[in-house]
Amino acid sequence: MSALRVLAWNIRHGGGARLPAIAAALARHEADVLVISEYRGGESAFRLGAALAALGYRHATFPPPPPGRNGVLIAARRPFRDDGAVCVALPEPYRLRRVDAEGLLLFGVYMPNLLAKVPYWQALIAALAGEAAQPALAIGDFNTCRAFVDEPGAIDATAHFMEKVEAAGFCDLWRRRYPEGREFSWYSTRGNGFRIDHAFLSESLAARARTIRYSHDERLTGLSDHSPLVVDLEL
Repeated sequence: MSALRVLAWNIRHGGGARLPAIAAALARHEADVLVISEYRGGESAFRLGAALAALGYRHATFPPPPPGRNGVLIAARRPFRDDGAVCVALPEPYRLRRVDAEGLLLFGVYMPNLLAKVPYWQALIAALAGEAAQPALAIGDFNTCRAFVDEPGAIDATAHFMEKVEAAGFCDLWRRRYPEGREFSWYSTRGNGFRIDHAFLSESLAARARTIRYSHDERLTGLSDHSPLVVDLEL
């Protein structure tokens, strides 16, 4: 078996002037695979790609989102097979990407807000159906949380999709490890916290998972309004 570290992080609006500090933070985590959401098309995509290549992440999904639009980027130190968008029929198919990284079936996720995320959840669950027997991982910013568990109240009307993805054979690894835990991966400008960045693992992969954690320093110091999610796996 070999170790693989996956880091998922919403870098907020493509990174902007924060990009050098974001790159330094990514270097400190020493991940093998990155799943970057709010990956912005246009000049931002080229600047981010160059910064990641300088860190050794020379393999990345392509093409980027259209200029000014946000999606998800999967980048890695070693080659992978890029399977493209999970569903080309979605309004913004660059929000859901799929790759095969060294035997790991990886879905990078950046869902929209409110009810706009419903077709993305439906497409993801359809894609995950039948994959639970192999090492598979769906990770990123789902913009979804369970009432009174992952958020203080009951704002999110789409939390039932988290139950549906688990019914398809994928576990919310952080919640399984910390059933009574309360950590927030994003804070609103009103000061409300939400755990909306998740890693759903197939049972075969969850059995070989090592650690899963949120790194809050990056959010607390203003690099992003999201905390990176780091998962260590054995493949």
